[in-house]
Amino acid sequence: MPLAPEIKELMAMIAEAPPEVIGGPDLTIEEARELVEVGAALTTPPEQRGTVASAEDHTVPGPAGPVPVRVYRPARTTSSPIPTLLWAHGGGWCSGSLETADTAARALCSLAEVVVVSVGYRLAPEAPFPAGLDDCAAALAWVRGTIAELGGDPARIGVGGDSAGGNLAAVLAQAVGSHGVPLAAQMLVYPATDLDLTTDAYPSREALGTGYLFETAELVRCVERYLTADDDPADPRVSPLRGTDVSTTPPALIVTVEYDPLRDEGTAYAAKLRAAGVPVVHQDVAGLAHGTFDMLGLSETARTAMAEAARALKALFASR
Repeated sequence: MPLAPEIKELMAMIAEAPPEVIGGPDLTIEEARELVEVGAALTTPPEQRGTVASAEDHTVPGPAGPVPVRVYRPARTTSSPIPTLLWAHGGGWCSGSLETADTAARALCSLAEVVVVSVGYRLAPEAPFPAGLDDCAAALAWVRGTIAELGGDPARIGVGGDSAGGNLAAVLAQAVGSHGVPLAAQMLVYPATDLDLTTDAYPSREALGTGYLFETAELVRCVERYLTADDDPADPRVSPLRGTDVSTTPPALIVTVEYDPLRDEGTAYAAKLRAAGVPVVHQDVAGLAHGTFDMLGLSETARTAMAEAARALKALFASR
């Protein structure tokens, strides 16, 4: 279907904006990060975000020092244990924060009725792979250790994230043997699953690589910042689609969107999990582009898709 009208209008505004407003490939990393922060605040202002019972900032022990997390609790009518979801934000491993993740975290907390623990992991290029992944693993260990004070149900812990955060969540879901936290679900929203920049296995990278909210050239810049010359894109901790055995990963909810260069690798990962016997719910959302789950205040289409994803997440946890 065509792009959602509200997303098409946003893209027209971006196309007409001067370079000093929208930036470009010559932005410094600090400027690019500021642009991401401003964009998140403008497309979904705080008053348009989901209502939660509480949102509290904490720090948890990490491999290189304290890792910031924000714990969201839903309004509850029962004292029974509920699921807990560790959430990793998007931003190409180079940008994003607890603030940019706030829209999705609040929506999932309120709509899926789960405790959400959002992670402010270290960013590249200052802290390249595997720093952000290690911080997320440390946060997951903290969730398991404090589950009685969080959702209260050790049998229903999940991981999730969008874009680069979806990549990190997928890696954690494959690494149960190393981090030792049993997982009940994984939620991957337009995830980057294969960081090989030379492959032609995903036609969407070329067909949808320019003209939308996230472009293939931006993916290249992000990967080049995230990985060092010594890192192998075929390492499953980098590219979860390259994992040799995914059969022990938890049931998955994978959300892809129509106008996204990452669409095909997200679809391929859903197929890989399903072929390995993992229960998979794959929601391929028409009319949306990459990043629009952060634009709930702007897009009715995105709000509907988020509500459907939250229902599917809730059902995944309920089946455990």
